[in-house]
Amino acid sequence: MKLPTLSPQAWLTLQLLFTQFFGLLLFAVQAPLLGPKAFGLISIVMVFIGFCEFVLEIASTDALISVKTIEPAHYRSMTTVNALFGLSLGVVVFVFADPIAALFGEPELAAVLRWMSVLPLVSALMSAPNAATRRAMQFKPVAVRGIISVAVGGVVGLVLALLDYGVWALVWQSIVQRVLGVAILWIAVPLPLRFGYSHRHFRELWPFASPMLISQTMAWAAGQIPRFILGLWVGATELGLFSLASRLNEILLQITLSPPFAVARVEMRRFLDDLSGIETAVHDLLRRMALLCFPLAIGGAAVMPVLFQVWLDERWQGGVLVAQLMLLTGLPCVTHYALSAALLGLNRQAATAANSTMQTVTTLAAVAVFAPLGLVPAVAALSFRPLLTAPVPMHYLRAAAGVSWTGVARAQMPTLVSALIMGAAVWSLSVALSAMVIGPPVLVLVVQTAVGVVIYGALILRLSPEQARPLVERVLRRFRRRAA
Repeated sequence: MKLPTLSPQAWLTLQLLFTQFFGLLLFAVQAPLLGPKAFGLISIVMVFIGFCEFVLEIASTDALISVKTIEPAHYRSMTTVNALFGLSLGVVVFVFADPIAALFGEPELAAVLRWMSVLPLVSALMSAPNAATRRAMQFKPVAVRGIISVAVGGVVGLVLALLDYGVWALVWQSIVQRVLGVAILWIAVPLPLRFGYSHRHFRELWPFASPMLISQTMAWAAGQIPRFILGLWVGATELGLFSLASRLNEILLQITLSPPFAVARVEMRRFLDDLSGIETAVHDLLRRMALLCFPLAIGGAAVMPVLFQVWLDERWQGGVLVAQLMLLTGLPCVTHYALSAALLGLNRQAATAANSTMQTVTTLAAVAVFAPLGLVPAVAALSFRPLLTAPVPMHYLRAAAGVSWTGVARAQMPTLVSALIMGAAVWSLSVALSAMVIGPPVLVLVVQTAVGVVIYGALILRLSPEQARPLVERVLRRFRRRAA
């Protein structure tokens, strides 16, 4: 069957919509079966084995995209270096599995670490085909790989969860998904899997890779070290609640911010030789990102108590406030993602690395200070932190391209106002309906969602018609074609 012709952003959006919503549906079934502790154990494992996936793969891919003239030796050299590093990291995790398990007081963690120690090597093989497709703006292979691997891995995880395999359902889900994803991507791209090292070619990549390694290491540390600290202070079960909240936040960011970021990071390269027009492009990117991110973050926080009643059992109820706080983190993330895309497009990897370092330092400081006070104070500090640090990427982009802070703020303001009014209305509706005890919680959730969509749609069409009308017109055209 021939796949449809879609734009690069459409392919990324399709992949992310499928993977995130499929993952959410999968989680809806697995969470009551497995409980928060199983997800907490996997979170601890990813602290130790996720480095290649979150750092090495992304930094290597970006370096292969950034080099102006690419040769096969670039791909071979990067693949070889990555594979050696991934293999070494996997061996270290395998050897030290027992001491790590003892540190967290979770004996079952040792066996989980040993089985999942294969994943660093698997992730290390991903960067070359990823870069080849992105350089050519061919995002279809990436999307197909993501959809198939997530679907097959999810089915494996669901079946094992139903068969009462506990945390091992999540272990085999992760292994199958990543191994299959690497295999599909290498098959889909016209790039042979070859090993070999050329010092000259690797040296040409290093000026691009080294700042991104710093940047991504900082981003990885900001995401994973808080889990490590929280796991030590609050235990695997409450860490599972934090993992749920982080999952919801990740879904929000992946659906609303990652597709435009990935495309803009490449498109912004057109301003390398001429900066005229970049401020307009940044403002347009901010408006496009905010159009969906703001209402989903604020509306999601407003419906969260009812959503938890409908969705999860009592073991998860302590995560309601944590999930609300994590969703609201999406608001300042619009600024961070948009400005970082512009900086990377201008080949300001050093500025991106400095910004990521600042984000990581403040994240670690927040969790180190507040984790001893409990999960909610720590998450509140983590959620407020991106708002305080938003001026940092703004400083670098202003220095690089003259983009003003006031323009960045104005570009997002109509959408923010619309989302805040909608969120207040949805929250008030929830309180009123709960007080009147009208119907089951699922009915309240449906009414909240419908009212929120109507209110936000009306407000955004009024306050920011230049952004909303094209989206509404596209939706109406697709609806008419399907109806016909």
